[in-house]
Amino acid sequence: MPTIQEQIDQQDLSLFKTIESQSSEDDRRSFMALNSAFRQWKGGKFTFLEIGSYKGGSLQSYVADPGCTKIISMDPRPKFTQDAREKTSDYSHVTTQDMLDLLAKVPGADVKKVIPIEKGTDQMKPSELPFKPDFCFIDGEHTDTTVVRDARFCLNAMGPDCAMAFHDGDIIYLGLDMFLAELAASGRKFRAYNLPSSVFVIELGECRLSQAEPMRSWRDQNYLGYLYCLKRNDVFRTTAREYWRIAEHPAFKLPHKLGLVKVAKKIMGGGKKKK
Repeated sequence: MPTIQEQIDQQDLSLFKTIESQSSEDDRRSFMALNSAFRQWKGGKFTFLEIGSYKGGSLQSYVADPGCTKIISMDPRPKFTQDAREKTSDYSHVTTQDMLDLLAKVPGADVKKVIPIEKGTDQMKPSELPFKPDFCFIDGEHTDTTVVRDARFCLNAMGPDCAMAFHDGDIIYLGLDMFLAELAASGRKFRAYNLPSSVFVIELGECRLSQAEPMRSWRDQNYLGYLYCLKRNDVFRTTAREYWRIAEHPAFKLPHKLGLVKVAKKIMGGGKKKK
């Protein structure tokens, strides 16, 4: 029988069968590739911080891996969370204890190394964490402003040679863009890339996760994530096609001539010139 660490190195998806995870199979392979790479980068032992744990689905390999010695799970567990797509989700039915009970069922799990904190990054300082994490995974509120705040928190919580990863990059891409612009302006050394399906990674300083296997081979498959994210956002292309189909309908010729379309755009705020 392979060990837990061998299963992680081989990206064995059976490690994720205990807890239902809000992630694709390729996301889970990315989680394990990161897990394996960080263990190798840190010489066999590393610490981990996750922001936004919900049921603990993305923690399954980490809680079982003896190479991951300590885990902080930060999740304020609000009744509703906001989303960049202007929808809200109710997570109030899952408590921290529910998450710990589920994680305890993962084969080989050591739940004692999990330190839950029911606060957000707006409610505490990085210096208040019980230890300095080597690696951060951000999967909290899916809004651009919150992602930037969470990323800044992690940046200040970790050492110079570290990494952070984000889930659902196709939703919080504007926040990622803002944070990367900040890093570039600061002169901080970094490398950024995506992993299938929607995991976005930032390596900082001398951290080189992408040079370890299976990360190196898996990163070579990043076209899977690129196409996944485009297809997931295809609703915008569909909406644009429908808009132009309606706008070019003969019935709109007279309103265009009378200037009514311009008036409507101005009322809706679409007629303002960009500065």
